[in-house]
Amino acid sequence: MWFRFVLASLVIFFAGRYLSDLADETADITGLSKGFIGALILGIITSLPELIGTISAVAYKSNPDLGVGNIFGSNLFNIAILSLAIVLFGSRVAGNGWKWRSNFSAYLSISLSAFLVMLIGMCSFSQKSCALWGDIFILAFYLLGMWIYSRQGFEEQDLQAVHERKPGRSLKVNIILICVSGVLVVGAGVLLADACDDIARNTYLTSTFVGSLFMAAATSLPELVVTMRLLGLGNISMATGNIFGSNLMNLTIIAFADLMYAKSVYAAVTPAQTVTLGAGILMSGIFLAGTLVRAKRKAPFRMDSIGVLVLYLLIYVWLYNH
Repeated sequence: MWFRFVLASLVIFFAGRYLSDLADETADITGLSKGFIGALILGIITSLPELIGTISAVAYKSNPDLGVGNIFGSNLFNIAILSLAIVLFGSRVAGNGWKWRSNFSAYLSISLSAFLVMLIGMCSFSQKSCALWGDIFILAFYLLGMWIYSRQGFEEQDLQAVHERKPGRSLKVNIILICVSGVLVVGAGVLLADACDDIARNTYLTSTFVGSLFMAAATSLPELVVTMRLLGLGNISMATGNIFGSNLMNLTIIAFADLMYAKSVYAAVTPAQTVTLGAGILMSGIFLAGTLVRAKRKAPFRMDSIGVLVLYLLIYVWLYNH
């Protein structure tokens, strides 16, 4: 089972390493905002492991706690990735690189996370009746949010990049390469869910811990590779859009998983999951507070990013002991 876990993780890692270049070229070709492309294309593609892993855990393994733990844990891991990248490469990002459009998907992610806290609490009483309406709201919220995001116009640096773009791959070739990477990620996601389910069943570790740590970290490898590369290039708009766009897509996946589950996923999760979900809201809020400071001046010491990383570690210490 550990061999399958490592093999699936490696496939996800290498399939996701080229996504940043493909998305950046797609933004230049189409003239769309890099933040929007990061939230939509990168957010969806890098969420494919979570999609397949969670659907497999819920629908085929009948282990909703593992699937939901994968989603909430992936969101925590994603925010930690972005904070770590800022600590390492933040000096390469100009102060005016922090635009509100880059963080728009973060506000959507926080809002949807808060709704899920409410939904989990309500479904513990009324089970499937409120779950269906909750699923509809989640899907509609995502579609409406992406539609509003797409109509916010372009940032100055995005328009400049369109004019300076050098000849390269065509849009058609980019789409084909994105699809190929997606197929590899889907196959690895199925293998990963199977391996993590075996780990949870054959060790003393709980499904919540395995899903939130092992499965979440492995399915977030594309975000890790893409974010580190984008921040290394100073592209904070696409990096932030990728992370929080992926988090928003991850939360939407729970609605699909619930529709495919015989009972209510929201009623089946353990109380520890709401702690993980709440931690994601807190970490997102700390990150956004830091961006407001950096939008005005260049902070010499990134206490907000370090605080996010410390909180991430403390959450898993708590999960391990519960």
